[in-house]
Order: sequence, then C-alpha cells, then structure tokens
Amino acid sequence: MRSWIVFAAILLLLPLSALGQSQKSRCGSRDYDLEECAPAGNYVTPIYTTSQNLTGAGDVLENSALLGQSLADAPHRAVTSFDAGNVSQKPEKQGFHWRRALTESFTFLVIEQAYVVHTDFRWVVSENGIPFNHYWRDYMQSLTSWWHAGWSAGENPLYNYLGHPIQGAMTSYIEIHNDPRYENLEFANTKAYWRSRLKATIWNAVYSTQWSIGPLSEPTVEKYGSKDRAPWNANGTYPCDTKTCYSGVGKVNLVMTPVGGLGWVLAEDILDKKLVERVEERTQNRFLINTVRSALNPIRGGANILHGDRPWYRARDGERLILPNDQITAVPAYEVPQAPLPNHGNLFFGYSHIGPSHCEVVSSVTSTTCDPLSRVTSNLGGWNTSVEKMYLRYFGAVADFSGQYGGVGQANFLFGIRGGSWIGSFRPYANVLFGAVREHGNTSAGLMSDTTFAEDLGMGIDFRLIRRLSWRNQVDESKTGSPDFKRYNVRLASGFTVRF
Repeated sequence: MRSWIVFAAILLLLPLSALGQSQKSRCGSRDYDLEECAPAGNYVTPIYTTSQNLTGAGDVLENSALLGQSLADAPHRAVTSFDAGNVSQKPEKQGFHWRRALTESFTFLVIEQAYVVHTDFRWVVSENGIPFNHYWRDYMQSLTSWWHAGWSAGENPLYNYLGHPIQGAMTSYIEIHNDPRYENLEFANTKAYWRSRLKATIWNAVYSTQWSIGPLSEPTVEKYGSKDRAPWNANGTYPCDTKTCYSGVGKVNLVMTPVGGLGWVLAEDILDKKLVERVEERTQNRFLINTVRSALNPIRGGANILHGDRPWYRARDGERLILPNDQITAVPAYEVPQAPLPNHGNLFFGYSHIGPSHCEVVSSVTSTTCDPLSRVTSNLGGWNTSVEKMYLRYFGAVADFSGQYGGVGQANFLFGIRGGSWIGSFRPYANVLFGAVREHGNTSAGLMSDTTFAEDLGMGIDFRLIRRLSWRNQVDESKTGSPDFKRYNVRLASGFTVRF
C-alpha cells in the first residue's frame, strides 16, 4: 500500500488553526515537582478534576477565578481542568486509554483505506460492482496467495522500505500518546524510555499485521491474491504460470513496519531532543519554534492531530486543557476561548448541483462516451443534507444524503469521516465518504435505473454567522461505476449549518 502519502492525506483532511504559541519549560517532559520547577513567584497550586460539570469552554474563564489571578498572568501553570467544587493536589493515576487509542487507530485506518479505494477502485468493485462481495472466499484465497508469495511479492521497494516505516511510526505515536505513564518521555537511555518504545512497537506490529492480512486489510479491499485478482508473473501478466508469483502484499511488511517504525520514532525523538530543544533555548520566536518542531517531527505531528493536539505540541509545553466532552485542547493558557461554543457536531441543509459526467474505461483509464444513464445524470440540481457528530477534537463521523433532479433522478447515500478545525470564524475541512448512488429515469434507451457503489472526496469551509449558525460551501468529486466503467461528477453544495 502506498503508505508514504498517508501523512499528507491526514494534513489534507485536517486544515489546522493558525500558528499558535508555545511555552518552553525544561520540566514539562517528565514527572516533576511543580513547586520546584515553577519560576519564583509564579507557582500556583494546580487544580485536577474531571470535566463532567462543565457546560462549555466559557466555564474555564468563570472557574479560573479560583486561582486568584488571571490565566494570562501564569503561563507556566500546569492546569488540567477546572471545577469549582473539587480541588486536590495530585491527579488520579490513569491507565492506558484503550478506547481513544483504538478510535485514533481506526480513524487512521479509514484514511488509509480511502486512498486504497481511490487508487484501486476497479478492484474494489470487481465483484459485480459490490465491495466485499464474496468476502470470505476472497479473503481465504488472499491469505493463501500471501503465504506462498515471496518476501516483497512484487511491491514497489519505496512502499516497503519508506512507506511502511512511516505507517509504523504513526501507529507507534498513537500508542505513546495514549499511555499516560510514558507519553511525556523524551529521548533518554533509561528503562522507562525503552519500555515505552517497545510497547509502542508491539502496538505498531499488531496494526501492521491487521493491515497486511487482517479482516479489514489491504487484500480484503483491493482483493490481492483473490479469484478476481489472481497472482501475476514477474512481467506483470495474468495469471501466474511460473514458479515465482507476485500478489502485491509480501511478508516484508510484517517486518519493516514495526522495525522501520521504531527506527523512525527514535530518529524523531533524537531530533526533537538534540536539535529542536536547542532552537527553543536560543529563541522566543514562536513561529520559528513551531516550524522547526513540525519539520523535524512530521509523523509525530500527524499523530498529534489525531490525538487532538496541534502538530507542534509537546508535553513540555504544559499547556493542555481538558474541556467538555473529553475534547483535549493544546493551547496556551492565555488563548482560552472567550465564550463557550457548541462543538458536539452540526446539521447541514442546502442546495446542491451536479456538473457534467466524465466517463472512463477502467481497464485502460481512457475517456469514453458515457452510457445513456450516465449522460442524463449531468447538470442536475436538488438538495443536500448531512449530519456530523464529533468523536475526536478534529474528526467527526458524517452521514450525507442528497437528491438531484433534471433529466433523471439521483439519490446519494454516503457515510464517512470529516476532519477540520476552526480558525476564528472559519472552519476549513475535508471529508472521505463511501456509500451508494441510485439513478432512475428516462434515457435514449428507455426507462433505466441503477444502484452503484460510490466514493466521494470533498472539501469545504464553514463561515460562522452567529453563535450556532454558519454558512457552508462545499465541493466534492464523486466516483461511481462498475468493474469496467467509471463515472466522475463534481458536486457543489451551499447552505446553512447549525452547530449543536
């Protein structure tokens, strides 16, 4: 799988807020005594609580009066969350965050599989246009082909020795970020550090195994080694009639992903410790610090995004606030929102328009004349509605429905994920959706109807008009078709969004 583009895909899914500011603290990266590490005169007893009694981010300002001074006057303070009725000196000891780690890993898996579907659409729908048709038969055949395939099975070395280590580093950082005992560790030759990276490598190896041969793996989606996509010869011809056959997924992935991922994590940790921290010691330029952090630790930055932090966030900043709905905010204390804004999800309803249809022959990827039904699905107008429920700080689950009318009636039923972040009054975002498109109407060949699998990649922007109401503009590319025929349409949508 072309995993080397995954980090770029995540950044596409998640346009982030404008560059924030970070606060350097030499004590923030390990367990330490706050009173000993805090600058003289600036130490304030931290407040550790749950966020159950908070009704919005605005409660942070209200409850900050408990501290006896404004948040802006104490940027070095370590504050976890606020609650007027519960104050203690130490946080409760937490175990590994299994639910969040699995959620972040599944989100990463959906992003990877979205790229698989986009690039190998032909194989996804090779069984009568239906994904996962004959799932168990194909899965067993794929496992058999994988077992008999060689080390690399004909996959591009760039994917094996660069892409899969990147995948491994991403999943390793997901494990690290969800282990409260080790998440703050920086590079050091200590038992605790090596134990944490070993645990991350085991998590990485489990994810890699699932990706290579698991029930939601690359072979199950792209049908490598199955009846439809049988192993091929070294020269690329089908079917394989020589001693050495290739299936596209080799055993190398089970080795290079965890081993290469560990090496990548160690490299980023060393760069952060030896170079990034030196830059932080020599300048207070926040833009420069954040840029260096992001450039030298790009995979950690991607995992930060999945975890609800900005790409350049470090535990040594001591600036993370836990807000309602278990949403984690990594912002300086003096950037606390001025008023609570609902951010559990949104409901959209507006007008949509589908442009001209563009058709291709799948086997040759060349343009062709659209079939009678596809021709009349051009330039249709109608409605579009969607609901998004946030499940991570930057990511939400989406259900999207639309109907367009004109020469034919078309209905879209799409589901997937969306990533985006508010930048002031604007929220740019991107989404990946999968589902079905149904068309029916009169054509030159008579009355026709068809239901096909659909993939939708889109991006848009929300503009906040008032507290809960925004205006949305969105553009999507929709891909539908069968094993031998693909159709592309561009869909435009505009309308109101209500936040809840």
